[in-house]
Amino acid sequence: MTQTQSPPDHTIAVLPEHLIDQIAAGEVIERPASVVKELVENALDAHATQVDVSVMAAGAEEIRIVDNGAGMAASDVPTAILRHATSKIRSVEDLEAILTFGFRGEALAAISSVSHLEIVSRRAADDAGTMIFWEGGTRTDSGVAGAPAGTAVRVRHLFFNTPARREYLRAPTTETKRIIETVTDFAAYHHRVGFSLVIDDKPVLKLTAAARPEDRLADLFGARIMEMLVGFSAEETDMAVSGFAGKPELARASRDRILLYVNGRRVWSQSLAHAATNAYGETIPRGRYPFAIIALEVNPHRVDVNVHPTKREVRFANERALYDLIYYSINKAIFSSPRTAPVLELKPSYTSPAQSERLPFPPSVGSDVGAHPSDKAGAFGGSAPDSRPAVDVGAHGYAPVSSTSNTAEPLGRIPSPAIIVDDVANFWQFRDVYIATIIGDELWIIDQHTAHERIQYEAILRRAIDRKPETQRLLFPESFDLEPREWQVYEEAQEAIAALGFEVRPFGTRTLLLEGIPTGLRVRNPVILLRRVLEDLNAAKRGGEDLLKAAAASAACRSAVMSGDRLKPEEMRALFTQLMHTENPFSCPHGRPTVVKIPILDFDKKFCRA
Repeated sequence: MTQTQSPPDHTIAVLPEHLIDQIAAGEVIERPASVVKELVENALDAHATQVDVSVMAAGAEEIRIVDNGAGMAASDVPTAILRHATSKIRSVEDLEAILTFGFRGEALAAISSVSHLEIVSRRAADDAGTMIFWEGGTRTDSGVAGAPAGTAVRVRHLFFNTPARREYLRAPTTETKRIIETVTDFAAYHHRVGFSLVIDDKPVLKLTAAARPEDRLADLFGARIMEMLVGFSAEETDMAVSGFAGKPELARASRDRILLYVNGRRVWSQSLAHAATNAYGETIPRGRYPFAIIALEVNPHRVDVNVHPTKREVRFANERALYDLIYYSINKAIFSSPRTAPVLELKPSYTSPAQSERLPFPPSVGSDVGAHPSDKAGAFGGSAPDSRPAVDVGAHGYAPVSSTSNTAEPLGRIPSPAIIVDDVANFWQFRDVYIATIIGDELWIIDQHTAHERIQYEAILRRAIDRKPETQRLLFPESFDLEPREWQVYEEAQEAIAALGFEVRPFGTRTLLLEGIPTGLRVRNPVILLRRVLEDLNAAKRGGEDLLKAAAASAACRSAVMSGDRLKPEEMRALFTQLMHTENPFSCPHGRPTVVKIPILDFDKKFCRA
């Protein structure tokens, strides 16, 4: 320690009030979506039947929420800003049976300490409303104002006095998605309340109050999604469950559409989400998660909602019983409904009659990908260009794989094949997953899905890079609705989607008309294909991936031959030949291997011959 430094002061002191407020704000207000959540909860607690949300600059510059609820008396408006001021609890007994949202009285105080806050509120019985202004935790002005019954809250310059917190915010698109998700979560449950959401003066949501939850879900997620939801309900002592479970076809790559509500509050529970997923058994693959909206009604004395600053997590006194209730309710609903298992239909209605008469799988997308002349009738087949140089296959009919074969040529040109198998018909399929063949002194095992995925990916991406997308038009165009956040992903990625060969255009508010898909893709439901591409693009966007490549990888994966598809010998040979003509034949676009090679020496060792 130098002479100029003074020893640390370990005296215990009470923190200044403004610092206490900012610490509390850090616990409650993490981002603009947190502000939206807290203020919408206040509106619902005030029995509002209409809640209007508008934001500017992803909420960092302005958030405005207007409701037609009960409003506040003139004397209550300034008190509402104080910490731990609430009308919702009066005693310890109240704390043990909470059925309201904002019971702690922290939200407005926390928001006012890190923003410029304006509140205008009026009760229906009052002649005029009351307005009040706060900046950084300090009251700056107040007065009488003309206003409709209800409350309007305007939050400007969020985190203006805590620059580090402002820098912590994610990209505007990410923060906007959080806001959309927050409003969507409220709207999905509170169907008797009208909601609107405007972002940068652009309407995103406009939902009128609905008499039935089915009507709200159809408005929010689209009529097509609603048709694929199965209702369920069950009741036991001190608890009841109801909701809607999506058929397996709606399974997603993330858990973000397992919407769980406890006594009307949107919460998260790893255990209860696990119950919903397990209820599907093997009808959805590992790594996929159901679309499910679950509403639990639990005796408030048996649930503690006061365990987390944002009230996101709760604690149950009877979690195992709730797990079983959810599991068996969804399980019964799913397995008692028709078509519980996803079906791969190989001849969809939009395929022309001439194509339908072919083998079950399409010719390779990019028909100039060469195959052995005897493969011309194969499912993946095509004739090899005459100009392509032959590869010396040697005496054993194969060319050794070099360390540079994965990057033989830049994408955009069709590389010479890494391997050409001449006059070999020795392909075997086992478990309808893997293809086996002998190449020289090695046994090659090919994963049929990842192999076809690689073929599809390179052909689709090559055409996109060359700006020559090929589209297979649907006989009957299909319209479908997107969720608000799906629409935002579409708007950000529509150029990449079009570059692949998807022919899709807006057809109303959050409605798309799908008129064509990239040539060569065979899927049972083209709408679900595009939805899953959008879902994958949303994840890719968060990871900073190239959207064009991510879209190509998604379309290729979603339409490739699947595990469980039985192939004919000529299809197996054509698949293998085309794989060897790809730029990177030994991994799929997601990095999984396409081929595993087992040298004969390994067999010799196993049989004690080496």
